[in-house]
Order: sequence, then C-alpha cells, then structure tokens
Amino acid sequence: MDFSYTAEEEGFRAKLVTFLEEHLTEEIARQNWEDLGVGPEGREFSRKLSANGFLGMSWPREYGGQGLSPSYEFILLDELGKRGAHVPLDIGYTMIGHTILRRGSEEMKREFLPRIIAGEIEFGLGYTEPNAGSDLAAMEMRVTEDENDFIINGQKTFNTECHYAGYHWLAAKTDLSSDIPAHRSISLFVVDMDSPGITVRPLWAMSGERTNEIFYDDVRVPKNRLVGEKNKGFYYMMEALGSERNHVFIPSHVRYILDKLIQYVKETTFNGKPLGQESLVQHKLAQAAMDLEVVTVLAEYSRWLEMNEMNMTWQPEATKLMQAELLQRLANAGMEILGPFSQLQEGSPWVPLKGMIERLHCHAFVATIGAGTSEINRNVIAQRGLGLPRA
Repeated sequence: MDFSYTAEEEGFRAKLVTFLEEHLTEEIARQNWEDLGVGPEGREFSRKLSANGFLGMSWPREYGGQGLSPSYEFILLDELGKRGAHVPLDIGYTMIGHTILRRGSEEMKREFLPRIIAGEIEFGLGYTEPNAGSDLAAMEMRVTEDENDFIINGQKTFNTECHYAGYHWLAAKTDLSSDIPAHRSISLFVVDMDSPGITVRPLWAMSGERTNEIFYDDVRVPKNRLVGEKNKGFYYMMEALGSERNHVFIPSHVRYILDKLIQYVKETTFNGKPLGQESLVQHKLAQAAMDLEVVTVLAEYSRWLEMNEMNMTWQPEATKLMQAELLQRLANAGMEILGPFSQLQEGSPWVPLKGMIERLHCHAFVATIGAGTSEINRNVIAQRGLGLPRA
C-alpha cells in the first residue's frame, strides 16, 4: 500500500494552502455545524472554494466536477482540518451528494449536484427521532401519498443544520404494514425546508451550539423528491456510512487541537518553569500523540480502500471509533492540564485558548453518539472484522 500523494496532488495542496492562508479566517473556520453554524461569511467562503476549483475535484464532469481521484477531496479536508475548519456546507458535500450520485434520479442529480459543488446549498440530516437514535429502523415518522405528492407527518430531533439549510434529507416510513420488517419500510426524501407544515424549534446543546427538533404537519413532497426506490432508504443510509465516516472523521481536526495544547504548555509557566516540563503533562500529550498516529494510519487505510474502489466493511468503523474516543480523552486531558481556568467559557478575560477546551469538553461526547454509537461501532467491528456471532 502506498499512502503517498502524486506530484500533481501535492501541487493541488500547495495551491490550496496559499488560498487558505489568504481567505480562511478564524471566524470562518468556526462557522460549521459543530460550532457556530454557517453564516454569511461561511457561505461566501464556500463559494470562493468552488470558484477557485477546490470543490468537486472527484465528482463527475457532467455534474460540474472534475472527474479526478478522491485523494483530492481528502487533501482538501485535511488542510481545512489542520486549521480547525470544515467545508462550510459539508453535510451536502461530504454526505448527501454521494448518495444522490449513487441513487438519485438523473433529474435529481442535475438539480442538486452542480449546486452542491458550487458551494451554494446545504442539507439538514433528518434521521434521528425521540425514540429512534442508534436503531434507525425504529423511526415512526409516517408517509402517505396521493396521485401527486407524498404527505408526511411526524417529528425529528437533533437536526443540527435545519435552521440554516435549504433542504431536509429526510428518512420516513412509507410502508405502514405491520408484517413488513422495519428496515424494509423506510424511504429517503429531499424536502424543501420552506415547505408549508414544517416547524423548526431550537434545542441548545451544553456546548452552546444549536441543534433542532423538526415537526411535519401534512407536509406535501412532490413524487420526484423520492431518492432512489421506495422502501430502500434504510439500505441507502447504511451504504453511505462508510464513505461518510471517511469524509467526516478527519484526524487533522484532532491534530489541530493537540497542536494548540502543545503550544500552550510550551508558552505557559508553572512554578517558574514551562508547564510542558511537567512529566504528567508530557505523558498525557505524548499518549494523545501516539493515539493520533494510530487513528491516522487507520484513516489512511480506509481512504486507500475508497480511492481504489475496494470494499469497505469494518475499516471506517474503526477509524470513527478510535477518533471519537480519542477526542473525549484529549478533552479530558486538556481540562486537567489547564486546571480550573479550563472551565471558563469563551469571552472570559481569564479563559485559556479562547475557551476551546471548555467547548470541546462539552461537545466531544457527540462524536461517540453521532454516525453510530461507540457500542454499535464495536458490534460492527466484532461481526464484520473478527467474524464473531451476533450477541
């Protein structure tokens, strides 16, 4: 296996780095679903990324892409991650677009893919319900239909992007028969967020970011907004998870936080000497650095499989599990290293690292829940990777 990049790919990286140094500010870097949400600055940055040829490198030419290797996408994600940033409208770009490309109608591809690549539109994920999280097959949102439309009723929760997204990527039950297995009764839809009957209510996470609960009251969705085949939505969601984890769980995001902590302990004194000379501090950061190297190798292997169009089973699960739990351990280590001041929130004159560690500590648990809990990840690795039977 060769995880290195070609001369052409490194040339792309150099051009991208120059662009980011000129256009990516700290304010823009924080405009993502994990932090402040996407505002006007993030949207303008997204359009600039596209206009300068940094979006859609691996997407088909007929939909506005450049038809190159997925390696270009990973270079983009890595360089943004090194700076604490995401692709601003990244749900559409890293998750939704790939499924539309594989499963959407030609009409749907031509309607949405060029605008995703242009950095113009965003989607909100509509999977989780009050009684359906890790077990998505247990969702209860229901769909009936008439000659022209699907008619949808029910509730979704923790749909983080929906207060600024233009579209809802919605999973709901389209077969209400009691004798049909739950996972064979779910379909996927693209729903306009301004459709009559949709209500968005904020839910505030303890880290300060906004997520939402969404209510559908006789919302009418045109028949051409069904993704792929009816009742195949659960399979499409599962199909997308491997690629999604490759494009969402980026080790350079963790590297950015670790580098900030290392810089802090080098510059901060304790009892008259740099904090970084304390053996306990050194051990905690060294352990995090070693764990990050493991995560990076796992991520590179999963990416290599994807770039070579090889089957991915447990590999993205391992990357996601390791990175999510490393993020929690790094947050805990940061709180201990920074001491009581680590509990101060952003805006306090005494808070270190502008409140980064406090925000991380409150947010890091999400990574072990979203895209499959750590328990689900371990089950998949056990069954698909180790060949163990179901419990």
